[in-house]
Formats: sequence, C-alpha cells, structure tokens
Amino acid sequence: MEIGAILFSLAMVVLVVAYVLRPLAGSAPGGDSRPERRLSALQAERDRVLDSIQDIDMDQAMGKVPEEDHRRRRQALALEGAEILRKIDKAQLRDEVTEPQPLGKSHATREVELEAAIRKLRGKGFEVASEVGLDLSDPASGVCPECGEAIFHGDRFCANCGATLEEQVA
Repeated sequence: MEIGAILFSLAMVVLVVAYVLRPLAGSAPGGDSRPERRLSALQAERDRVLDSIQDIDMDQAMGKVPEEDHRRRRQALALEGAEILRKIDKAQLRDEVTEPQPLGKSHATREVELEAAIRKLRGKGFEVASEVGLDLSDPASGVCPECGEAIFHGDRFCANCGATLEEQVA
C-alpha cells in the first residue's frame, strides 16, 4: 500500500473521530447558551403536546377513541401543556431580566415613551392639515380622513391605518 493512501486513511479516521466526539467536548458550534437550549427544549415539548392533542382529537372524531378516554387524555395533555407554557414564560422572563438595559431605562419605560411618540406623530397629521386649511373628509386633499397620513392619487387604502379610500375616490 502506498504511503499517500495510508496518510489519507489516517486523516479520515482522525476527522471521523473528532466529529463523533465533538458533542462530548462542550458547547455547540453555534454558541447556544444553556438558557436558549432550555427554552428551545420547552418549545419543542409544547409542540409535541399540541400535536398529541390534535392526534387525540382526530382519533376521537374518527371513532377510534371512546368519549370518556378522549376527555381524560385531552385534559391530561392540556394540563401538561399549561405547565410547559408556564415554564416557557418563566424562562423568557428570566432572560428579559438578565438582559442588560441600555441607558438605565427599563423595557416598560422605553415602551411607554415609544407609544407616546407614535401617538404624537399620528396626531400631527391632523394638526398640520388643519393649519394649512385642508378638509380631511375631502379625498382630493391627499390626507387620510382617519389618521391624517398622506395618501396618493389612486390609493384604495391608507398605507398607515388601512382605512378604505375607495368610496371616497369613486
């Protein structure tokens, strides 16, 4: 046997052994952290329970499972699913709490400020329209009568709020 073939075979054996032993070496190559793995496992368990509920419902509809067994098994699966959902909520809450908050503001504070800014910007459409003398009920004004956002000729719906503009254009 040639020396090149021996070296190639040896290299292949080393690669296969390294590939097989990689899970025992530590974390996954993607760098998944332990909480993410736990959350992923809980979500997979939730999906399994939902599939089981769907299967038992289908079996009962087809007459394979008596009503009493169906009710008992479905209730047990529903309780198991509810417990899993509680665990998922706790895991997500724990991740939010440990997540660093930029500029010392809490998530709730940032959300309230963002909502206030959105309300303020939405209200400006009406203020600007009234300042320049536009009638918001007139479809030719170029402003949505519902939210005050600019609309274009030929629009059938407002891109901002989804209000129907078709009857106004016709």
